[in-house]
Amino acid sequence: MWWSMPETEARAPGSGTRRLALAGTIERQQRTVLTSLALADVQPNPDQPRKHFAPDKLAELADSIKARGLLQPIIVRRVESGYQLLAGERRFRAAQLAGLDKLPALIRAADDPLEVALIENLQREDLSPLEEAEGLALLIERHGYSHREVAELLGKSRPYVSNTLALTRLPDAVKADLRRDGPGVSRELLMGVAREEDPEAALALWRRLQLDLLSVRRFRAEKEGAASERPVVLDVLAAARRLNRALARLIADGVPAAEGPHLVRTLRRTERLVQRQLAALGAGGP
Repeated sequence: MWWSMPETEARAPGSGTRRLALAGTIERQQRTVLTSLALADVQPNPDQPRKHFAPDKLAELADSIKARGLLQPIIVRRVESGYQLLAGERRFRAAQLAGLDKLPALIRAADDPLEVALIENLQREDLSPLEEAEGLALLIERHGYSHREVAELLGKSRPYVSNTLALTRLPDAVKADLRRDGPGVSRELLMGVAREEDPEAALALWRRLQLDLLSVRRFRAEKEGAASERPVVLDVLAAARRLNRALARLIADGVPAAEGPHLVRTLRRTERLVQRQLAALGAGGP
Protein backbone atom coordinates (compact mmCIF):
# COMPACT_ATOMS: atom_id res chain seq x y z
CA MET A 1 0.00 0.00 0.00
CA TRP A 2 1.02 3.59 -0.58
CA TRP A 3 0.62 4.50 3.05
CA SER A 4 3.54 2.40 4.32
CA MET A 5 5.88 3.40 1.51
CA PRO A 6 9.06 5.14 2.70
CA GLU A 7 10.22 8.31 0.99
CA THR A 8 12.31 7.25 -2.02
CA GLU A 9 13.69 8.85 -5.13
CA ALA A 10 11.77 7.73 -8.21
CA ARG A 11 14.12 6.40 -10.90
CA ALA A 12 13.62 4.85 -14.31
CA PRO A 13 15.99 1.97 -15.17
CA GLY A 14 19.13 3.22 -16.90
CA SER A 15 17.94 6.81 -17.09
CA GLY A 16 19.05 8.41 -13.80
CA THR A 17 16.53 10.59 -12.05
CA ARG A 18 13.19 10.17 -13.73
CA ARG A 19 11.82 13.08 -15.70
CA LEU A 20 8.25 13.87 -14.75
CA ALA A 21 6.30 13.66 -18.00
CA LEU A 22 3.94 16.56 -17.52
CA ALA A 23 5.56 19.23 -19.58
CA GLY A 24 5.40 17.92 -23.14
CA THR A 25 7.96 20.26 -24.65
CA ILE A 26 9.58 21.10 -21.30
CA GLU A 27 12.20 18.56 -20.24
CA ARG A 28 13.84 19.75 -17.09
CA GLN A 29 15.90 17.22 -15.17
CA GLN A 30 14.26 17.11 -11.74
CA ARG A 31 14.53 15.14 -8.54
CA THR A 32 11.18 13.49 -7.86
CA VAL A 33 10.43 11.80 -4.55
CA LEU A 34 7.61 9.27 -4.10
CA THR A 35 6.08 9.10 -0.63
CA SER A 36 2.82 9.29 1.32
CA LEU A 37 1.74 12.53 2.97
CA ALA A 38 -0.79 13.50 5.59
CA LEU A 39 -3.65 15.42 4.01
CA ALA A 40 -3.30 18.04 6.73
CA ASP A 41 0.22 18.83 5.49
CA VAL A 42 -0.92 19.56 1.93
CA GLN A 43 -2.29 22.95 0.94
CA PRO A 44 -4.07 23.83 -2.32
CA ASN A 45 -2.37 25.90 -4.98
CA PRO A 46 -3.79 29.46 -4.92
CA ASP A 47 -2.91 29.79 -8.61
CA GLN A 48 -4.80 26.64 -9.58
CA PRO A 49 -6.28 27.54 -12.98
CA ARG A 50 -9.17 25.11 -12.55
CA LYS A 51 -11.80 26.86 -10.42
CA HIS A 52 -14.84 24.62 -10.82
CA PHE A 53 -15.05 21.08 -9.46
CA ALA A 54 -18.42 19.43 -10.06
CA PRO A 55 -19.71 18.13 -6.70
CA ASP A 56 -21.28 15.01 -8.25
CA LYS A 57 -18.04 14.07 -10.01
CA LEU A 58 -16.06 14.60 -6.80
CA ALA A 59 -18.50 12.35 -4.95
CA GLU A 60 -18.09 9.62 -7.60
CA LEU A 61 -14.31 9.81 -7.33
CA ALA A 62 -14.52 9.74 -3.52
CA ASP A 63 -16.60 6.54 -3.69
CA SER A 64 -14.04 5.00 -6.04
CA ILE A 65 -11.21 5.96 -3.68
CA LYS A 66 -13.05 4.38 -0.75
CA ALA A 67 -13.43 1.16 -2.72
CA ARG A 68 -10.05 0.93 -4.45
CA GLY A 69 -7.78 3.53 -2.88
CA LEU A 70 -6.10 6.42 -4.64
CA LEU A 71 -4.19 4.84 -7.54
CA GLN A 72 -2.56 7.97 -8.96
CA PRO A 73 -0.42 10.17 -6.70
CA ILE A 74 -0.82 13.91 -6.42
CA ILE A 75 2.18 16.10 -7.24
CA VAL A 76 3.45 18.60 -4.67
CA ARG A 77 6.41 20.79 -3.88
CA ARG A 78 7.89 21.63 -0.50
CA VAL A 79 7.00 25.00 1.02
CA GLU A 80 7.71 26.46 4.47
CA SER A 81 4.35 25.38 5.89
CA GLY A 82 4.43 21.85 4.44
CA TYR A 83 3.56 20.95 0.85
CA GLN A 84 1.74 22.77 -1.92
CA LEU A 85 -0.21 21.05 -4.67
CA LEU A 86 1.22 21.29 -8.15
CA ALA A 87 -1.20 18.83 -9.76
CA GLY A 88 -4.06 16.64 -8.58
CA GLU A 89 -6.39 18.99 -6.70
CA ARG A 90 -9.44 17.00 -7.79
CA ARG A 91 -7.89 13.83 -6.36
CA PHE A 92 -6.93 15.75 -3.22
CA ARG A 93 -10.49 17.02 -2.68
CA ALA A 94 -11.98 13.59 -3.34
CA ALA A 95 -9.53 12.02 -0.86
CA GLN A 96 -10.76 14.48 1.75
CA LEU A 97 -14.36 13.48 1.01
CA ALA A 98 -13.37 9.82 1.24
CA GLY A 99 -11.98 10.44 4.73
CA LEU A 100 -8.37 9.52 3.99
CA ASP A 101 -5.67 10.64 6.40
CA LYS A 102 -2.80 10.11 3.98
CA LEU A 103 -2.40 9.94 0.23
CA PRO A 104 0.37 9.07 -2.26
CA ALA A 105 2.41 12.00 -3.50
CA LEU A 106 5.29 12.81 -5.79
CA ILE A 107 7.42 15.57 -4.28
CA ARG A 108 8.98 17.66 -7.02
CA ALA A 109 11.82 20.14 -6.95
CA ALA A 110 10.60 23.74 -6.86
CA ASP A 111 8.67 24.78 -9.97
CA ASP A 112 6.32 27.55 -10.86
CA PRO A 113 3.11 25.96 -9.51
CA LEU A 114 0.94 27.81 -12.02
CA GLU A 115 3.00 26.50 -14.93
CA VAL A 116 2.83 22.89 -13.77
CA ALA A 117 -0.89 23.09 -12.93
CA LEU A 118 -1.67 24.53 -16.35
CA ILE A 119 0.27 21.82 -18.15
CA GLU A 120 -1.28 19.03 -16.11
CA ASN A 121 -4.83 20.31 -16.58
CA LEU A 122 -4.37 21.01 -20.28
CA GLN A 123 -3.04 17.54 -20.93
CA ARG A 124 -6.00 16.05 -19.07
CA GLU A 125 -8.41 18.52 -20.76
CA ASP A 126 -9.76 19.44 -17.34
CA LEU A 127 -9.99 23.21 -17.83
CA SER A 128 -12.92 25.17 -19.17
CA PRO A 129 -12.04 27.63 -21.97
CA LEU A 130 -12.27 30.59 -19.57
CA GLU A 131 -10.13 28.89 -16.92
CA GLU A 132 -7.53 28.14 -19.57
CA ALA A 133 -7.57 31.73 -20.84
CA GLU A 134 -7.17 33.21 -17.37
CA GLY A 135 -4.40 30.76 -16.54
CA LEU A 136 -2.49 31.70 -19.70
CA ALA A 137 -2.97 35.41 -18.98
CA LEU A 138 -1.60 34.98 -15.45
CA LEU A 139 1.38 33.05 -16.82
CA ILE A 140 2.16 35.88 -19.25
CA GLU A 141 1.71 38.53 -16.56
CA ARG A 142 3.97 36.71 -14.12
CA HIS A 143 6.83 35.79 -16.48
CA GLY A 144 6.49 38.24 -19.36
CA TYR A 145 6.20 35.39 -21.86
CA SER A 146 5.25 36.10 -25.46
CA HIS A 147 2.36 34.19 -27.03
CA ARG A 148 4.89 32.11 -28.95
CA GLU A 149 6.80 31.23 -25.77
CA VAL A 150 3.60 30.15 -24.02
CA ALA A 151 2.69 28.04 -27.06
CA GLU A 152 6.06 26.28 -26.96
CA LEU A 153 5.78 25.81 -23.20
CA LEU A 154 2.39 24.11 -23.44
CA GLY A 155 2.85 22.31 -26.75
CA LYS A 156 0.17 24.40 -28.47
CA SER A 157 0.20 26.58 -31.58
CA ARG A 158 0.65 30.34 -31.27
CA PRO A 159 -2.78 31.07 -32.88
CA TYR A 160 -4.37 28.70 -30.35
CA VAL A 161 -2.82 30.67 -27.48
CA SER A 162 -3.78 34.05 -28.97
CA ASN A 163 -7.36 32.94 -29.65
CA THR A 164 -7.72 31.49 -26.17
CA LEU A 165 -6.44 34.68 -24.55
CA ALA A 166 -9.18 36.59 -26.38
CA LEU A 167 -11.65 35.06 -23.92
CA THR A 168 -10.24 37.27 -21.15
CA ARG A 169 -12.01 40.17 -22.91
CA LEU A 170 -15.46 38.69 -22.28
CA PRO A 171 -17.81 40.98 -20.32
CA ASP A 172 -17.84 40.35 -16.57
CA ALA A 173 -21.47 39.18 -16.69
CA VAL A 174 -20.56 36.51 -19.25
CA LYS A 175 -17.57 35.39 -17.18
CA ALA A 176 -19.82 35.09 -14.12
CA ASP A 177 -22.25 32.88 -16.07
CA LEU A 178 -19.39 30.70 -17.32
CA ARG A 179 -17.96 30.24 -13.82
CA ARG A 180 -21.36 29.36 -12.41
CA ASP A 181 -22.80 27.18 -15.18
CA GLY A 182 -19.86 26.13 -17.35
CA PRO A 183 -19.49 26.99 -21.04
CA GLY A 184 -22.61 25.33 -22.46
CA VAL A 185 -21.60 26.44 -25.98
CA SER A 186 -18.75 25.63 -28.33
CA ARG A 187 -15.36 27.29 -28.08
CA GLU A 188 -15.94 28.92 -31.49
CA LEU A 189 -19.10 30.64 -30.28
CA LEU A 190 -17.37 31.85 -27.12
CA MET A 191 -14.61 33.32 -29.28
CA GLY A 192 -17.28 35.12 -31.29
CA VAL A 193 -18.68 36.71 -28.14
CA ALA A 194 -15.19 37.75 -27.01
CA ARG A 195 -14.43 39.41 -30.36
CA GLU A 196 -17.42 41.74 -30.14
CA GLU A 197 -15.90 45.18 -29.56
CA ASP A 198 -19.06 46.59 -27.96
CA PRO A 199 -19.68 45.00 -24.51
CA GLU A 200 -23.45 45.40 -24.92
CA ALA A 201 -23.36 43.61 -28.28
CA ALA A 202 -21.24 40.86 -26.73
CA LEU A 203 -23.74 40.44 -23.90
CA ALA A 204 -26.68 40.39 -26.33
CA LEU A 205 -24.96 37.71 -28.41
CA TRP A 206 -24.29 35.68 -25.26
CA ARG A 207 -27.97 35.84 -24.25
CA ARG A 208 -28.96 34.53 -27.68
CA LEU A 209 -26.54 31.64 -27.26
CA GLN A 210 -27.92 30.85 -23.81
CA LEU A 211 -31.43 30.64 -25.23
CA ASP A 212 -30.25 28.35 -28.06
CA LEU A 213 -31.34 30.98 -30.58
CA LEU A 214 -28.09 30.80 -32.53
CA SER A 215 -26.43 27.74 -34.06
CA VAL A 216 -22.80 27.59 -35.15
CA ARG A 217 -23.90 27.61 -38.81
CA ARG A 218 -26.13 30.64 -38.36
CA PHE A 219 -23.46 32.41 -36.31
CA ARG A 220 -20.93 31.93 -39.14
CA ALA A 221 -23.42 33.16 -41.74
CA GLU A 222 -24.19 36.29 -39.72
CA LYS A 223 -20.51 37.01 -39.22
CA GLU A 224 -19.76 36.56 -42.93
CA GLY A 225 -22.59 38.96 -43.78
CA ALA A 226 -21.41 41.50 -41.22
CA ALA A 227 -17.83 41.23 -42.48
CA SER A 228 -18.89 42.18 -46.03
CA GLU A 229 -20.65 45.34 -44.73
CA ARG A 230 -18.15 46.29 -42.08
CA PRO A 231 -15.56 48.15 -44.24
CA VAL A 232 -18.22 50.64 -45.46
CA VAL A 233 -19.53 51.17 -41.94
CA LEU A 234 -16.00 51.73 -40.65
CA ASP A 235 -15.32 54.26 -43.43
CA VAL A 236 -18.46 56.22 -42.56
CA LEU A 237 -17.66 56.17 -38.85
CA ALA A 238 -14.12 57.37 -39.47
CA ALA A 239 -15.35 60.16 -41.78
CA ALA A 240 -17.97 61.27 -39.25
CA ARG A 241 -15.36 61.47 -36.51
CA ARG A 242 -13.07 63.53 -38.75
CA LEU A 243 -15.95 65.87 -39.59
CA ASN A 244 -16.79 66.32 -35.91
CA ARG A 245 -13.20 67.22 -35.11
CA ALA A 246 -12.99 69.65 -38.05
CA LEU A 247 -16.24 71.36 -37.07
CA ALA A 248 -15.01 71.74 -33.50
CA ARG A 249 -11.87 73.48 -34.79
CA LEU A 250 -13.98 75.60 -37.12
CA ILE A 251 -16.17 76.79 -34.26
CA ALA A 252 -13.11 77.59 -32.18
CA ASP A 253 -11.18 79.41 -34.95
CA GLY A 254 -14.02 81.09 -36.85
CA VAL A 255 -14.90 81.08 -40.58
CA PRO A 256 -13.37 83.53 -43.08
CA ALA A 257 -16.10 85.76 -44.54
CA ALA A 258 -15.32 84.79 -48.13
CA GLU A 259 -15.82 81.09 -47.44
CA GLY A 260 -18.99 81.41 -45.38
CA PRO A 261 -21.66 80.95 -48.13
CA HIS A 262 -19.91 77.94 -49.68
CA LEU A 263 -19.49 76.32 -46.25
CA VAL A 264 -23.17 76.84 -45.45
CA ARG A 265 -24.25 75.11 -48.70
CA THR A 266 -21.88 72.19 -48.07
CA LEU A 267 -23.00 71.69 -44.49
CA ARG A 268 -26.68 71.77 -45.50
CA ARG A 269 -26.08 69.04 -48.10
CA THR A 270 -24.24 67.03 -45.45
CA GLU A 271 -27.09 67.61 -43.00
CA ARG A 272 -29.66 66.26 -45.49
CA LEU A 273 -27.57 63.13 -46.09
CA VAL A 274 -27.18 62.57 -42.36
CA GLN A 275 -30.92 63.00 -41.77
CA ARG A 276 -31.74 60.44 -44.47
CA GLN A 277 -29.32 57.94 -42.94
CA LEU A 278 -30.72 58.54 -39.45
CA ALA A 279 -34.22 57.92 -40.77
CA ALA A 280 -33.07 54.68 -42.42
CA LEU A 281 -31.60 53.57 -39.11
CA GLY A 282 -34.85 54.37 -37.31
CA ALA A 283 -33.36 57.27 -35.38
CA GLY A 284 -35.43 59.93 -37.10
CA GLY A 285 -34.57 63.59 -37.33
CA PRO A 286 -34.85 66.63 -35.06
